Amino acid sequence: MLILAHRGYSAKYPENTFEAFVKAYEKGFDGFETDVHMTKDGELVLIHDETIDRTSNGQGYIKDMTLSELRKYNFCYKCKGFYPIPTLKELLEFIQDKDLLVNIEIKTDKIQYKDIERKVVELVEELGVKEKVIYSSFYLKSLLKVREISPQAYIGYLCENNYKKKIESLFQHQIYAFHPRHTYLREKNIEMLKKNKIFIAAWTVPNLKKYQRLKELGVDIIISNEYFK
Repeated sequence: MLILAHRGYSAKYPENTFEAFVKAYEKGFDGFETDVHMTKDGELVLIHDETIDRTSNGQGYIKDMTLSELRKYNFCYKCKGFYPIPTLKELLEFIQDKDLLVNIEIKTDKIQYKDIERKVVELVEELGVKEKVIYSSFYLKSLLKVREISPQAYIGYLCENNYKKKIESLFQHQIYAFHPRHTYLREKNIEMLKKNKIFIAAWTVPNLKKYQRLKELGVDIIISNEYFK
């Protein structure tokens, strides 16, 4: 089982900053989970929310700002030092010579950025890290677009509610990876997914006890803010 750092080592460092990714690598995580949005000038940046309001000292939507404009803000305004918003390219370049896995969540469930799926996949392939990347999204159409662009890509369907309907969609579209919130993963649900040969990635696992239980039940990936190994 692999353990991925949720938005980097976010229990200890500001989420989705380059510092959080570097510290996750140093701590021993098997890789990272991160979120990608697209700027006004088409740059792919790593941030969870559609706006910068919660995580920076600025305000506004990612889609309405250029990368240059975003780089003026500090993405940990409560911390000492300056933390610029990182780009997906910077993170992928960091993993090029390392044995790390990156789960890229394409954040299109609220804003459908034009052609973001193609931009992400092409960047991954250009940098030669195709075997080190998995894709996930709450937005089914984005996953299907990724598969259309790169038929062999790992795509995982994210879910935190309406599980029955989304599992039906999982089977209907022959998606073989499911990324539910950890609370869904009771033993019978894990058995059902495993019976249907579905790869399971659980988020955001909160503590060592839950981590050990999910590991024993055969979950494939744990995504967590904290390191449990």
